[in-house]
Amino acid sequence: MRTRTDIRFVVDADSAQVMDALAAVEMLPEWSPGYTDARVASRDEAGRPVRVFVKTELLGSSDMQVLEYDWTDGRSSWQVTDSTRGAKGGGWFEVTEGTEGTDVWFHAEVYLPIPVPGLLLKRTVRKQNEVAVQNFIEFAESFPEAETIKPYSYNE
Repeated sequence: MRTRTDIRFVVDADSAQVMDALAAVEMLPEWSPGYTDARVASRDEAGRPVRVFVKTELLGSSDMQVLEYDWTDGRSSWQVTDSTRGAKGGGWFEVTEGTEGTDVWFHAEVYLPIPVPGLLLKRTVRKQNEVAVQNFIEFAESFPEAETIKPYSYNE
């Protein structure tokens, strides 16, 4: 079953701070209810995560995934390149300066090869993403004060 989410929102912080909050991938479980663990395996020359190992939870099912990130000045995008449950998909955050803060467009597409009624999956994913967006707004607005742990990297 495939599902897609698009949510536009405003963060009361400048775009650089929002991008920095997105780059703090190790802290993903702090604001996104779908993730219980995130570890950076590699980073680009600017120190942003490129390869990340995550553990996800959806509908009572755990999945270990490998995410490959791509970064530009105003965009953070990722693809699921490996999954223990066969999940596929990806998404992005597009960040632009707005009139009342930073405008953010969140887009995610998920394909789960598990037998779940489509309506249940879509509602669950949508609700989880709406909670993640609300949590991210608070996280990004207080970043870097929200940073309470030293990021762990497999390259250290």
